[in-house]
Amino acid sequence: MVEASTREGSAADAIDGVVPRQIVEPDTASGLAATLQRASRDRLVTVLRGGGTKLGWGRQPRPIDLLVSTARLNSLLVHRHGDLTATVHAGVTLAQLNRELARHRQWLPVDSAFDEATIGGIVATNDSGPLRHRHGTPRDLLIGVTLALADGRLVKAGGHVVKNVAGYDLGKLVSGSFGSLAAIVDATFKLFPLPQASATLDAGYRDVEAMARDASLIAASQLEPCAFDVSFEGHYRLLVRFASSPAAVKAQVESAQRMLSPVSSLVSGDREAAIWTDHVRSSWVGTGAVVRVGWLPAKLAELTTLVRDVQQITAGGITIAGRVGIGTGLFRLDADLRAQAAALERLRSSVWVGNVAVLRASQELKAGTDVWGPPGSAIAVARALKQTFDPAGILNAERGPV
Repeated sequence: MVEASTREGSAADAIDGVVPRQIVEPDTASGLAATLQRASRDRLVTVLRGGGTKLGWGRQPRPIDLLVSTARLNSLLVHRHGDLTATVHAGVTLAQLNRELARHRQWLPVDSAFDEATIGGIVATNDSGPLRHRHGTPRDLLIGVTLALADGRLVKAGGHVVKNVAGYDLGKLVSGSFGSLAAIVDATFKLFPLPQASATLDAGYRDVEAMARDASLIAASQLEPCAFDVSFEGHYRLLVRFASSPAAVKAQVESAQRMLSPVSSLVSGDREAAIWTDHVRSSWVGTGAVVRVGWLPAKLAELTTLVRDVQQITAGGITIAGRVGIGTGLFRLDADLRAQAAALERLRSSVWVGNVAVLRASQELKAGTDVWGPPGSAIAVARALKQTFDPAGILNAERGPV
């Protein structure tokens, strides 16, 4: 039985200008495992690909021997709607999954800026958006996983129910590993009922101190927004979304309106959906460098001072979309190479932000900096895990954090 299709790489498969020598698309878990076993045996530098939406994230690759695609692993395996869990192949897109789950008024509350983002890619990068405020990242929603290891083994971790605590949580380990440890075959998630109602308060600010004050009031209150974001495109906005029963949404909106100093607009329905779609995708418009930044939520006012510095460096070419209550977001730098490099240096030298990683950048900017920044205190542990799971060092072509 044929378990994988194989072809030569083409320009359409290139990663930062590097064309993989061969493309393999397994259609079974055993086929994926066998492909990795062969690659490890023959020391083939290998990159894993889902929808290809985040292949540009990471360091510039060395020559790539093999690109392994999960495109043919694209089935929703089991939806246990009574238990609010589902198991899904890595190659299924998030949009496809949520369309299927909606048949039972359920969903996986994860945002993506990319229509073709797959479950495997979302877990491997631990990519998240505004819904992280209430529901956490994909790592937090993952309760089980099947992995194909570089030695050809298939291993399962976790289970099918939310309260499974047996064994080491390999799902948490591979979440955010950028395909450097193993290939995700399938994933099991805890799900949530679709909310009966949703509404968003959209408040604009010229006075950044007023914005920071209002954000602090919302964060310290008893309100429970499902998304609480800040954006900056020439001026600041707070976006506060409530999703629950109609009565709960109405009560929370009224309470939040009393806390916001400017007059805010209240949106729902298609207009609300469009606002959040545009917000999530705003960082990826155009070709500017996209930098992921973390900060202490209580230091939002100090962050705006740093933003002014970056504005001066980039001549105003900065856009921000971030999670107010968590302290993480994306900066888009629309400027020439020299200004982008200077802005990145300013961010990394600031005491107000940390974990500054370059997600999207030109080959020239990547050549002049480590996109992941200086190694952290856990780098020795990360390298030991890499050696354990991928002793031949073939996975992700040295593009990931480890």
